[in-house]
Amino acid sequence: MTIDRSWKGVYKWGGFSLFASGAILIIFLLSVFIFRVALPLTPQAVFENPVPPVTLYLLAAVGELLLLPAALGLYLSLKDVNKNHMVIAAASWSVAVSLYLVSRGQIISLLPMSGRYAAATSESMRAAYLVSADQTIEVANIYGNMALMLHQVGSVIVGLVMLKGVYGRRTGTFVTVVSIMTFVGTFGVVLRPLSFLTLFGLMLTSVWQIVVGIKLYKLG
Repeated sequence: MTIDRSWKGVYKWGGFSLFASGAILIIFLLSVFIFRVALPLTPQAVFENPVPPVTLYLLAAVGELLLLPAALGLYLSLKDVNKNHMVIAAASWSVAVSLYLVSRGQIISLLPMSGRYAAATSESMRAAYLVSADQTIEVANIYGNMALMLHQVGSVIVGLVMLKGVYGRRTGTFVTVVSIMTFVGTFGVVLRPLSFLTLFGLMLTSVWQIVVGIKLYKLG
């Protein structure tokens, strides 16, 4: 399977971005345990110590933003296999990134609110801030889950196209299986036992992003 060599620079930038996004995901997951950030977030936990969760979600936003050049690189390297499917996959990733950023922005907005909460002089004011923060976190969770679902739909398509592309059948199969697993895990908001699939799936997602990122970079 040949690829268009005129996009070498895009392959390199896309590969680096995908690798970096995977590495950031690993750092995020490890930091959750190291700094003991309870997920899903609660207003009380955020207001008591806002820096760790806000920093982590800011880091997550950077990693997710890197998915945009990665999506372009993957599209260009696989469009000759199935252009229509890759357009859908790239579009899914692009919309997912937008939703991710909205979600992370909601959490980051809690940082100044935590200062006002600490400065509140009455229990009624504190209660009002807690209610507001709870609603903000709920919105963030909804957007985050929608983003993850779209992200994984796009990844399943990418994995299936990879089966006949330059990345090899084993890589394509791994990406497909991991993405389906993570997608199923998003329904943990309804069926709690499925939630563990999200964590396990994200760990494996970081692995395939790093591996595929290296392969994409080498195409440049």
